[in-house]
Amino acid sequence: MKAYLSYGGGVNSTACIVLHAQGKLDYDEAIYVDHGCDWPETRKYVKELADRFPITILKTDETLYEYSWRYEMIPATLIRWCTKRFKVDVLKKYVKRPCFQLIGFACDEAHRANLKTDRGIENRFPLIEREVDRKGCKKIISDFGLSVPIKSGCYFCPFQRINQWKSLRRLHPDLFCKAEQLERRNQLYRKRIGKKPMYLYSNKKPLKTVVREKEDHLFDDMKYPPCNCEL
Repeated sequence: MKAYLSYGGGVNSTACIVLHAQGKLDYDEAIYVDHGCDWPETRKYVKELADRFPITILKTDETLYEYSWRYEMIPATLIRWCTKRFKVDVLKKYVKRPCFQLIGFACDEAHRANLKTDRGIENRFPLIEREVDRKGCKKIISDFGLSVPIKSGCYFCPFQRINQWKSLRRLHPDLFCKAEQLERRNQLYRKRIGKKPMYLYSNKKPLKTVVREKEDHLFDDMKYPPCNCEL
């Protein structure tokens, strides 16, 4: 059976790419699903890595943001529809079954591993099998001469911590603005149908209260561009 590496552009799956390049991990194809909304740093890293190593990049028909905007939705921590529709389902449609899917969970997150076989796709966890933790993944990458990528994820992921939202506001104010607009659009929709508001930040606060314009003590003025989203 063929083996596919589910590549996300983060630390763990990049370590798997390196192990494969070193002949220490066997798979037939590495696949990155580009839904258009990973952090710009991640998308840039994946593009540069794909110039050096064989990585298949699958682009979705519409971006995660476009889909969310059209249906007035935001990603949710409990349902995780975004991961299923824009990552898992895209990969399942592409692979030839039966097959193995290699997932880059490190050994210090073994509790996340699910060994189930789903419609001919059997999950494997090579880092757990090799007892490689996240620190070990970073060492594998740096020892190979590559820069260690940032934690991968969508720029409006509800699992982001407050420091990530603040970094997004500082580094990519346009994307922070888009996240605010989407959150507001969803809140207006939920108000129309008589439901309680939902928030992108896990602490149940609107994004506009997470990073305020006058929080000058958080950022250097020259590195804190103004937001023009009018929210």
